[in-house]
Amino acid sequence: MDNDSGLTIAQLVKKYGLLNDKKRSKSLGQHFLCDESLLRRIVACALPLGDNDIVEVGPGPCGLTRAIMDVAGDRHIFCIEKDPLLRQFHENIFSKSAPNINFIYEDALHIKPQSLTNRDVTIISNLPYNVGTKILLNWLLDLNKINKMVLMFQKEVADRICAKVGTKEYGRLSIISQLLCKTEKMFNVSNSAFYPHPQVTSTVVKLIPKMVTIKDIKALERFTAICFSQRRKTIYSILKTHYKYNVEETLNSCDIQKMSRPENITPEKFLELSQRFHYANF
Repeated sequence: MDNDSGLTIAQLVKKYGLLNDKKRSKSLGQHFLCDESLLRRIVACALPLGDNDIVEVGPGPCGLTRAIMDVAGDRHIFCIEKDPLLRQFHENIFSKSAPNINFIYEDALHIKPQSLTNRDVTIISNLPYNVGTKILLNWLLDLNKINKMVLMFQKEVADRICAKVGTKEYGRLSIISQLLCKTEKMFNVSNSAFYPHPQVTSTVVKLIPKMVTIKDIKALERFTAICFSQRRKTIYSILKTHYKYNVEETLNSCDIQKMSRPENITPEKFLELSQRFHYANF
């Protein structure tokens, strides 16, 4: 790093005018985390790193990147940044003394993290609020070589990822996340830790992929989308409008009461149901 390495994240943002175009920053969901002790705390949630390389989405002014560098050793760090206007900034603050950092100026929605390296990866990211859920779902559809994810979301999204059966937060994101990963809420982050301050509280979540194979995860995604499109209806009422298959008989065979609502059905039962209805309609 050059002489700018002594500046705080907020000072760097102001010096380089990274948020001068407010309309652009809003469209990209840019809220930069500036509390350096908090950044170190986030990275600590990902330890130990093992032999993994590290992927970060939305490095922005590189506060989290710096904290990752402190523990990365000779591991490669791949930073995916959608905003190409940050390229010059990154070149200014990082010198050739950090050869293990690689910036990729593309949309994270179109990149598989594991395609960036031959090693397994740990993902550590403060995800943009506006696309965080979409990015996570993309990763869940292909967890090959992803060892661990430590991610920051808007608190409401984190609540849905980790929600228990029977709660109002429980839904398709809960089911897919929990079938494929061990999920854990680590801690909340006040909006005062960001620049500019968002209107919401954030939460750091750790997801560790399970050693499971789901035959057709996309079928499960479609099935849960159908089931939670009308939460107030019973599972029987929802399914009989979408499938010609014998709905009541299938529910009985899965030991699910026909008057149950979607939020009262466990992830494992949803997987069983989705497989039965998916293959019955082919």
